[in-house]
Amino acid sequence: MIKSAIKAFLYVWVTGVFLIATPTHAAVTSFKDVPKSSDHHDAILNLAERGIIKGYEDGTFQPDATLTRAHASKILALSLKLNTTNVKDPGFKDLNKKQWYYGYVAALANAGYISGFEDGTFRSNAPMTRAQAAKIIDLSYKLPIKAKTDYPFTDVGNSAWYAGHVQTLVENKVTKGKTATTFEPNANVTRAQMASFVVRAENLQKVAEITEETRAQIRAIALENSVIEKDGQKVSQASYDPKTDTLTLTAYNLDEGMTAVQGLSFFSDKLLALGVSHNVDNRAAAKRQLQDSMVELLRAPSDTTDGDLIANDIKITLYGESEGIQIWEYFNVNLRVFTGQ
Repeated sequence: MIKSAIKAFLYVWVTGVFLIATPTHAAVTSFKDVPKSSDHHDAILNLAERGIIKGYEDGTFQPDATLTRAHASKILALSLKLNTTNVKDPGFKDLNKKQWYYGYVAALANAGYISGFEDGTFRSNAPMTRAQAAKIIDLSYKLPIKAKTDYPFTDVGNSAWYAGHVQTLVENKVTKGKTATTFEPNANVTRAQMASFVVRAENLQKVAEITEETRAQIRAIALENSVIEKDGQKVSQASYDPKTDTLTLTAYNLDEGMTAVQGLSFFSDKLLALGVSHNVDNRAAAKRQLQDSMVELLRAPSDTTDGDLIANDIKITLYGESEGIQIWEYFNVNLRVFTGQ
């Protein structure tokens, strides 16, 4: 009985898929030179619909045109929703308040996301290079996966000022190299490429925020029911260790304890309050596979101080999706069961 109860409980946990609904963009904008077959089509329309980028009077977007530092500043400042009105003068020699891009550049510079050149200029009409874009996007969107120490690109030296930023963008799949071994850091960024970079970075930022918010809510809900009693007797308990991301579940009574653990609101009715739902393909097959593996997890320890049956470091997965970007977050679960024997 204990094993079937544990299997049922863990099935609810491990096979649960958390889907986070997000609004989609209606295709209300189009450009004559941005076909649907373009890799950048969706990103360009996404930003155009939000007024972050614009096309030209002839109905074109000119996706392959070089992006200037001024236009890049506008796209980034609007995407990041920075205050471009109440800004401090960044002190660039060639920047003044009468220029249309002044607020965008100043907002980015005030936030520490963009900088000028050694001679004190900003060079707003100069092209934005791939190296410069990598640094600004990395700093602006605080991408979740940090750079590794090994760099696959022969044209990006480990000591280059942009090396870590380039690798962070590649690790997060915001961009990739021109080839498997070259990044071309000094190449110019096109208008289309910048649109894709920004939308990918936005999506990663949204997913990271949604995931962390959901995880925090789940932890809070689990610990709302940290101790469950029946007839004045403690039958189950939950504790969470944030340092190791481990949830320890303890049942003090074989029947009522496992029933209480299975019925924790964490796994049932309160999920709807989080806006999440279960959706598992081929549920019967997933359940059979999980049941088989659970038998191997349970062990009768030599020291039964913490429980008569113990399963340590059970890996569970939180799955999130936002704007087509998927992410998996992992937790550990320790299970402690006192059989009462």
